[in-house]
Amino acid sequence: MAKSETLASGFIDELLAASLQSRNVFEIVRQYIKFSYFQTEAEKTLWRWLTERFDKTGLIPSIRQAQQHFADNEAVLNKIKTISDIEFPEQDANFDVIIDVFERFIKKMKFLEANDKIVDTYNRGDKDKAWDLFVKYAEDFSKFSIQDVKFETVFGDFTERQLKRCSEDWKRRYKIPTMIDELDYRLGGDNGGPETGECVLWLGDSGVGKSQVLVHLGIAAARQGFRVAHFQLEGTKEQCLNRYDAAWTGTLYQDVKIGNISAARMEISKRIIKKLRKNDIIISSEETFNAKTLNDVRRELKEMEKTFGKIDVIIIDYLELLEVGDGHNYSPGEERFRQQKLAKGMKMLAMEFNAVVHTATQSSNIPEEQKNDPEFIITRSQLNEDKGKVRPFDVLITINQTRDERKEEVMRLHTEKIRDYKNGDPMRIANNFDYARFYDRKRTIEITGF
Repeated sequence: MAKSETLASGFIDELLAASLQSRNVFEIVRQYIKFSYFQTEAEKTLWRWLTERFDKTGLIPSIRQAQQHFADNEAVLNKIKTISDIEFPEQDANFDVIIDVFERFIKKMKFLEANDKIVDTYNRGDKDKAWDLFVKYAEDFSKFSIQDVKFETVFGDFTERQLKRCSEDWKRRYKIPTMIDELDYRLGGDNGGPETGECVLWLGDSGVGKSQVLVHLGIAAARQGFRVAHFQLEGTKEQCLNRYDAAWTGTLYQDVKIGNISAARMEISKRIIKKLRKNDIIISSEETFNAKTLNDVRRELKEMEKTFGKIDVIIIDYLELLEVGDGHNYSPGEERFRQQKLAKGMKMLAMEFNAVVHTATQSSNIPEEQKNDPEFIITRSQLNEDKGKVRPFDVLITINQTRDERKEEVMRLHTEKIRDYKNGDPMRIANNFDYARFYDRKRTIEITGF
């Protein structure tokens, strides 16, 4: 590896020293550092132990703890000694200078990576795609920052927090109905639904309509005057937008894909747009192999709120495709720990942004005979990888559908977990997936009688 693609040894020492003194710096470094940036095995060994220890205890290890652990490793002990001798000037108490230098290095690495991809694409003869890549990376660079991570303090941030509470934009917790009638009633009566600060997990088998329900929830919130952020982690942005356009315009999905929307429907759409565009659905799609992390989502939400205003509903399609972004490379055997952290992270997003978070996850393999039994109901027992990941969620809803029910375009929703409310029998609802409609209210009333 070229020398320019590693950090200078002296700077690594300062970065590690700052990480041991500041949780903010530690979190930033663990998200963006790569082992290839280190120059020696001692540096790699020390950093690996620091992050593993932090994951187990939630605390940054002290210098003495590190010295005790590596008492028999002279190379690492020498590195720890060098780090412990570093002193920072008082005026850089927040380590702004060292974070700024680290950010410039990360930007340089991202530039080199982007440049390689653009040149390779151009050399293969695909000049248009090379140009599109250049435009995309230029936009990404303009928005990229590693310094948005901020930990709020009780005393230092009190004044700013109080001003926010007293502002007109500040809202207490409030309900955002799903517009699935019986579900909302179960979540609080006539004016029910999930409450901001709550996190909802939808669980179902492959192909049952998890992405469709998330689109439904986005449109339902927008129609009620709430602003939505939708993070599409599977498929393309085009597919996501086509689903939305089919659902809100009432057009066949296949027609939307080729732009076949009638003139009469376009006129109706104009009136709907005029009414709803101020509380829009903002789409963020990840169409590269670099998965989006929890911190990426958090940062993008802040940017969205600067541009569009308060975000009320956060949709993440879907849970497993998000990355923790903690610098740890999770092995297949550690997948359950990764998903537990993702679940906790989504609950934290709900509370921090005072929003409802909806996400989905796929059930484990269910025998066909059992799945096609109309009396069978998916529960948390069918959660993939780890049943404990349901703990941070306030609501768990399972989507149940036999082969015959799919032909009839009906399904059963089961509230497996509802914090603060009572569960009930499975709810039968009707669908219309040709028009990208997860919930067909008219047909549901005809089938159920209410």
